[in-house]
Amino acid sequence: MNATAEGGGIKLIQITDPHVGPRGHAAFGVDPRAQLEACVADINAHHADAALCMVTGDLVNEGSAGEYANIEPVLRELKMPFRVLTGNHDERHALRRAFPAVPVDAHGFLQSTFAVPGGRVVLLDTLRTGHPSGELCVQRLQWLEETLASADDDVYIAMHHPPMPLGIDYLDGIALSNAEDFWNALAPHRERVRLIIFGHVHRPVSGTYRGVAFAGCPSTAHQVALELGPQAKRHLSYNREPPCYAVLEINAGDCIVHQQRYTENWKLVSR
Repeated sequence: MNATAEGGGIKLIQITDPHVGPRGHAAFGVDPRAQLEACVADINAHHADAALCMVTGDLVNEGSAGEYANIEPVLRELKMPFRVLTGNHDERHALRRAFPAVPVDAHGFLQSTFAVPGGRVVLLDTLRTGHPSGELCVQRLQWLEETLASADDDVYIAMHHPPMPLGIDYLDGIALSNAEDFWNALAPHRERVRLIIFGHVHRPVSGTYRGVAFAGCPSTAHQVALELGPQAKRHLSYNREPPCYAVLEINAGDCIVHQQRYTENWKLVSR
C-alpha cells in the first residue's frame, strides 16, 4: 500500500451502509446508487492518494444478486483498492460471488488484515444470518484471538455492528449480540487497540468505551435521527441529514478520523 506524502503515514477511506437496491430503487426519498456514485466521485477527486477503501457492510438492501450487480460497477470506479465487509442486509455467498477477490478466513468468513504504519487493520465479519443484530461465532472469535496474538503491533478494527451501547434504544437492541465475547477476546491486547470503526448506526458517533476509541460513520444513503434514551416502543426515525464517508490518517500509533459530507457543494469563503 502507498503511504501518504506527509510523515510516512497512510490514508484510508471508510464507506458504509450504501444500501443499494435494484436499478431505479429509491429508499426514504433518496436514490442509494446515485448517492454512492457521488461519494465515489468525491473520494476520487479529493482522496485518490488513499491506500485503500473499506466498505463496512450493508452494501445492498436485500442481499440479492441483482443488487450486488448494481453496486459492483460503482465501487470499481474507486481509484484505490477496496475491501468489503458484511452487514446484516448482506448475503455472504452472493457478496462473494460479486466480489470474488475479497479475502476470507479458513471458514469462509470475510475476515482479513492488512498492514499500516506501526500496526495492522483487522476486518471482521459480524453477519448473523437472518437477524438485524450481529455476532462473532466461536470460529470468528478464535480467528480474532489468534490474529491479535500473532503480533505485538498496534491494532485498528473495522466491523459493521457496534460492539458497545450508544444510547439509541433501537440501535442498541440490534448491535453486536455477543459484545462481551468480543471484549474478552480484546482484553489481553486492549492497550494495542487504537480504534474501532463501524457502520450500522447511520449516524456520526465517536468516543471511548472501556478505554478504546471508536468512531461510527453515517451512511451514504439515508440517515437515522438522534433519539436518545429509552423508548416505550423501540423504533427508528429517518431523516435527511447529509451522507458521509470517513477519511482515516494513520501514522505510527496515531489516528485522525475526518467525516466528509459530499452532497452539499460547499464553497470556500473568500479570503
